[in-house]
Amino acid sequence: MKFEDLREFVRVIEEKGELKRIEGADCELEIGAITELAASLKECPAVLFDSIKGFPKGYRVLTNFMNNRVRERFIFGVPMELGDREAMYYWKEKMKEFNPIAPVEAGAAPVKANVLINGEVDLFRIPWPRWHERDGGKYMCATSVVTKDPDTGYVNVGSYRFMLVNKNTVVVHIGSGHHGDVIRKRYWSKGEACPAAVSLGQEPAVLVAASANLPWGISEYGYAGWVRQCPVQVTKGEYTGLPVPATAEVVLEGDMLPPEEGMEIEGPFGEFSGYYGGGARPAPKMIIKSMLLRSDPIVLGVPPFLGASRGVLTSRGISVWNELATLGIPNVVGVNYSWGMAIISIKQAYPGHAMRAAHAVLGGTAGYHGRFVIVVDDDIDPFNLEEVFWALATRCDPETSLDVCRRIWSYKIDPRLPPDKKDAGNLTGSVAIIDACRPYHWMDKFPPTTKISEELFKKTEKEWGEMLRRG
Repeated sequence: MKFEDLREFVRVIEEKGELKRIEGADCELEIGAITELAASLKECPAVLFDSIKGFPKGYRVLTNFMNNRVRERFIFGVPMELGDREAMYYWKEKMKEFNPIAPVEAGAAPVKANVLINGEVDLFRIPWPRWHERDGGKYMCATSVVTKDPDTGYVNVGSYRFMLVNKNTVVVHIGSGHHGDVIRKRYWSKGEACPAAVSLGQEPAVLVAASANLPWGISEYGYAGWVRQCPVQVTKGEYTGLPVPATAEVVLEGDMLPPEEGMEIEGPFGEFSGYYGGGARPAPKMIIKSMLLRSDPIVLGVPPFLGASRGVLTSRGISVWNELATLGIPNVVGVNYSWGMAIISIKQAYPGHAMRAAHAVLGGTAGYHGRFVIVVDDDIDPFNLEEVFWALATRCDPETSLDVCRRIWSYKIDPRLPPDKKDAGNLTGSVAIIDACRPYHWMDKFPPTTKISEELFKKTEKEWGEMLRRG
């Protein structure tokens, strides 16, 4: 769906009863704790913090803006009545029609309502929360970071985290191999700093695109334009000249310095795994040379908390599903990928089909950094964990249905990776494959389930469902 800016999105979700306003909270842990509390609720609300301690009214922080099926479907334009498996299939099929819509230069740029250059820059003007109790500093972690490849001119928009150092300095964490990391290293190899522009509050489709892990050369702005079916309006940054979202709330422009020009300790930071796996280590600094901000800006916060999943449409599940299709794995009917666990639902077509699907997950790039691959039959909804555990308990024979794959690609923040392996640079681990499907070679003899047929279920739901839901 098309939202002109983050403010329109806030207005729409508030009208739908999806927003809670909180006044008087403190950036020092309180905003983070309230965000985590809200994320733990079954009907998790988006939370807009205002009158933040130490800041004038109007300087706001928005959290939990997308980790809810209703709000996620608003952004992607997916029908509300679809369940998670159906919604993922809907968007997977929609992505086959992907045709980027290029950004356009804006006639007016609300983000330039206030322009602070060089000595006027003061990062303390905006709220920087410390999200988790053991975090090493205050962070922005819902960013859309614009960089430009010095060799090809490719403009990339990625999402990385930034820790506040002082009034004009931040330290940036970009995982090795991410496009932003590739681009900055190309500048550094030439002995130059890498110009970058960091948007801290933007129309939701831009952040979705920045987090989407698109292939090199594919425009994130073009993807965001396709998601919203309208071009993203951009404007030239005052310092970098990079195209930044014209309706952004705050944009920080500056230079990512080469490591030899100075490092700062970054971290620790509570990771998406739910642990502090990365520790604190030196990372390159970024010197901020300009601040562009709207009056009464809204800063986005998407800190990783247990239960604060961004939803099925922004998970890696669709990418895993597409990779399975590319590898020629037939009859995949659903993929749930979360917390490093892939649950694949298939309609078995031949002996070994389930194990081929499992190994294909490990052979792709979207399903890496996992711990378990679970394969279930097509009558099991991979998003219904009660059904998944039922399949594990009744269709999996531990003696013959479990395999362990060793020396599989892992990552430094893996909480289960032993310290000595990390120190040695051996970032590999093991992955368990659990076949929770009915054995193909005697499926016709497997006891039938007590579940009513889908046809009878739909007929009953149509006739009696509303009565059961009343009151």
